Formats: sequence, C-alpha cells, structure tokens
Amino acid sequence: MIISYLWLKELVNHTLTPEELAEALTCLGLETTITDDKRGAFNKFIIGKVESVEPHPDADNLNITLVDAGGDPIPIVCAAPNVRAGQVVPVALPGAKIPDGPKIEKKKIRGEISEGMICSEAELGLGEDAAGIMVLDDSCKPGTELAECLELEDVMLEVDLTPNRGDCLGLIGIAREVAAATGAELLWGLGDDTGRVNDEPALENLEVRIDNPGNCPRYTARGISGVTVAPSPFKIRRRLAASGVRPVNNIVDATNYVMMETGHPLHCFDMRMIDGEKIISRSAAKGEKFTALDGREHTLSDWMPVIADAEKVVALAGVMGGKNSEVSGDTKNVILEAAYFNPKAVRKTAKKLGISTESSHRFERGVNPETVDSASLRAARLIAETAGGVVKGFADVYPRKVEFPKITLRTEKVNKTVGLELTDEKIADCLSRLSFDFKHESQGFFSVACPPYRHDMDQEIDLVEEVARLVGYKNIPSTTARIAQHESSPEINFIHRGKLNSLWAASGFTETINYSFINSDWRKNLTGGAEENTAVVTNPINADWEELRGSLLPGLLNAAAYNLRQGEEKISTFETGVVFKRSGISEIEERFLSAGVMTGGEEELFNVTIPRDFH
Repeated sequence: MIISYLWLKELVNHTLTPEELAEALTCLGLETTITDDKRGAFNKFIIGKVESVEPHPDADNLNITLVDAGGDPIPIVCAAPNVRAGQVVPVALPGAKIPDGPKIEKKKIRGEISEGMICSEAELGLGEDAAGIMVLDDSCKPGTELAECLELEDVMLEVDLTPNRGDCLGLIGIAREVAAATGAELLWGLGDDTGRVNDEPALENLEVRIDNPGNCPRYTARGISGVTVAPSPFKIRRRLAASGVRPVNNIVDATNYVMMETGHPLHCFDMRMIDGEKIISRSAAKGEKFTALDGREHTLSDWMPVIADAEKVVALAGVMGGKNSEVSGDTKNVILEAAYFNPKAVRKTAKKLGISTESSHRFERGVNPETVDSASLRAARLIAETAGGVVKGFADVYPRKVEFPKITLRTEKVNKTVGLELTDEKIADCLSRLSFDFKHESQGFFSVACPPYRHDMDQEIDLVEEVARLVGYKNIPSTTARIAQHESSPEINFIHRGKLNSLWAASGFTETINYSFINSDWRKNLTGGAEENTAVVTNPINADWEELRGSLLPGLLNAAAYNLRQGEEKISTFETGVVFKRSGISEIEERFLSAGVMTGGEEELFNVTIPRDFH
C-alpha cells in the first residue's frame, strides 16, 4: 500500500515527520518505508499569470510573454502553442532544476531576454502531456510557491501489509492507526460525518435485487445524471498517480480516489448500457461468457458471483467491470455501485480466472459492510463536484446484517501472554485508542465487540495482540525461558531416513527437494486417469498446484526433463519426502517415500516405500 504523507495529514492531525511516521507505523506492526521523497525538489518554481503574448521577432515558433510572478512582470520566451494571455501557469525561475532536465538560467533566446520557463506537465514530471504548457485554475495566486499550491513536495511511504490487515488498504485505516499510536485527532472518519441520506428519493425505474445473499450480503446503487466525462482536477490525478493508480477520467478517478481513501472499491456503469432497468447480484450460469474491461473474454462457472442486468453479466462481483457497460467519453448518466462481497467468493473467482485488481485485493481481505453507503455518498459527491452531475436516487439492499463476534478479554490472559503487569485501566485505554466498542464487565474482564472493519479478529488472543501493539513491542521486556531438563533422543525414523539418504549419495545420486504440490496433468500422465484417493487442494495458490502429491515421481521426472532440456546428458537424482492420499471424506494420510531417477545409458527407476512407523 503506497500512501501520501500530505494526503494522510488531511485525515489525522498528527505532527510526525515522514521518518517518524514510518517508525511509528512499523512499531505498530505495519512495516513502513519511505519510497519517494520530493521535499526540496521544486525550489524556484512558482505560480505565474501570463499578462501578454507577442510573437518573437526572429522566430516563427516562439512567443515573448510577460508573466506576473508576484512582482514586476518578467519576460519569458515560450514555444508552447497553447500559451494565452490570462492563463495561470507554473514558472521555473533562474536557479530551478527541471526534473530529469537542465537548470534554468536567465539568457537570450534568438536575441530576446528570457528570465525563466513556463512548464508543461511532462517537464515537471507530473504527467505525460508534453504538447503544451500546464494551465492551472484561478485559485492559484501569482508568486505562490508551486509546491505549496499543487501539493508537490510530498513524501510517499510504502506500508507492507500482512493479508489480515485489509482495514489498512485505505488511508482512513492508516489514519486510525496513527491516531491510536499518537493520540492525534481523526479529522475525518468514514460514516458519522458523511452519514446516510435517508430522504433521498429511490432510484426511479431501476430494480436492484440480490439473488445470492451468501456471496453478496449488501448492495447499494446511486444514480447520477448529467455528468460530463473529462480529465480529473490535477490534485486528484496527482494523488492517484503517486499511489500507483493510473488516472482515467473524472468518473473512474472519483471511484478510485474514494477507494484509496476509504478502502472501499466502487464501480460505475453507463446507465444506457443497463438492459431491462435491473441490477441483479446473482451467480453466473455455467459457461456464461463475459468480456472484462481489459478486453479479455472469460467463460464463467456457475458458482461465480456476478452483477447482471436483465440480459447479461455487466461485472464480475468485486473483481472487474465489463466492457459492455463501461463509462466512455459520451456517458451522461451513471449508476454508482458500492457493495460488500464475500471475501472467499471474490478470491476464488479472481484466482480461477487469473485476474488480480485493486478491487479484488481489497474485497478478498474484507471491507467494512457497515460503511458501504457512506463510501458511496462520498464518491457520488465527488463525481457531482468534478463532473457536474446530480445525484438522483439511492437503493440499498441489505437483507441480513453481517454479524461480527463479541469476545471476552481477560486482563490475566493479556499479562500472562505479553509478560507485563497491565492494569484494567491501561487495557481500557488501549481499546479506546483503537476505537473498539467494549464494556468493562467486572474486575479483569472486558466484553469487546469486534469492529466491522477488522475481519481478522475473532479470538481473545487477537485482542491480546492489539493491546501488545499499542503498549509497544519494544516495551515488552526480554526474559529467559525456564526449560525443564530431560533426556531426549532423535526420532528413530529420522535416523533411518538419514541412513537411507546416505546410501543414495554413496551410489552417486544427488538429492533433490520438490514442491509437495503438483499439477493434475502430471499425475494423469503417470497413472492414466483420476484416482479417488487424490488429495485435491480446494483453493490452490496457482493453477499448476492443484493437488498434493501422491508420489515422488512427478516431481523427479519433471526435474529430470528440465535438466535434459538444458543439455545434461546423465542425471542421477533422488528424493525422500512425504506424499499424501485421501482416506475418507476429510482425512489426509501421510507416508514417507524415497525414489530415484537415473538417465543416460541404462535408465533405471527406483521407488522405495518407507512405512510411517518403520524402525
């Protein structure tokens, strides 16, 4: 997760430097490093206003401009074809260093004095547009530092999140962590201050329905009419690009901006493309075809959650929208989707189809189902602000509230696990700083309601870890563990396996270690078909690791084939390891096998079974 230091400052009123912020987050268990530091990169760059434009007397493609830079107008020779009087522009004064370019100096250009340079987005390193100068809005005053006006001297930090911390895949989550660590005030919390607009009229002539509540517990839609699709304001484009998200247009950018801010993925459909005036969350039909926004066509399985209209699939739920309903340059009315999708269903769909998106990355880790409507309202307001649209209606289908557990937390358990002597008051302070809803039931006992943005919390030990994070791992003293002395001997099997491996090595074989996962095609090529006792992986890491191996031969033969392709003429390898087979519905039986492969000349195959309980 890439975060902007200046953007984060808008959400939490902290006083930490970027370096202190990185250290504070790391101490909370969110490893953070500075990846891009623009401080001081825009010295001598200011805001200017073009007062006049005259043709250069000795060059057809040049103009002489007079620019108000906060004092007396200065002359600047400019080659941009779009320069006009009255424009507010970025100006590099003598002494400024163009990113990846020259240092600006006062000089004569074809006999005329030029005391600076009017810059394009590309020259400033702020975009790809090099066709003309960058034109700013009138809110930027001549003489103001460019970095101050455009938020350029930012510091980007990368937070290396573990899979359980989906709540920090939005700046609001990071802000919550900073507030907990420092006591700083949260300046904007998703939910209460935006609120839900209960008196909005319902979406006219549009039915919103959920047919698969297990995969889509909540779905909201907002209608926004009269939008004008255009590039987003520079501030939005800069923040998205700095966060690793490519700006597209003001509609798509608004949804991505709110996603980066809140952690809630959102999506817009062109209302013209929705058939039958219906938005339906359902499961795909077996073999149903769908072309995603990236242009790839997919054949869907009947368990995959999709969003459809009356005729067709218009989105893979939580993964990617469809080409058949995307926002284009002539879109006028949109439907804004904000929903909560089952994390397991989204992950399974994304893995099966080989798709990974910013949206699926967040849904897989769990978003907050209780603030779906607030994120939608935030995005709708941003679209209306940047695209001139009007929010015309709202639909919220939430048939059954998603429940989160209540956990009993014991002070004794915290102290025994952490190794401190914390009081009830200290633990209550930690829970308060984390914004957890809790009740102090009695001395040494708390009842804690898990917040809906923390899908990783369902046991007492999870709360113990939260308290430890807030206390600070560095404040937990080191102690020497007391271990009872007793005689022990190595496992007999371990000794025998070592002897067996030594025999292989003495015979000229080299040991290999292969993955325990295999592709089903490898097994079928050896056995000629399926086996009932195959241990199939329900949710494989990738398509090539579908099964747990029932033999060592697939790995050995695959490795031998690879080495033969590399030019090896003689191969003698062996492996001793665990293989698996299914016994019953859910039981997996493990066995140790030892096998060897020899190629070149007299090919032989060795396969030795070691009983699990051999001596």
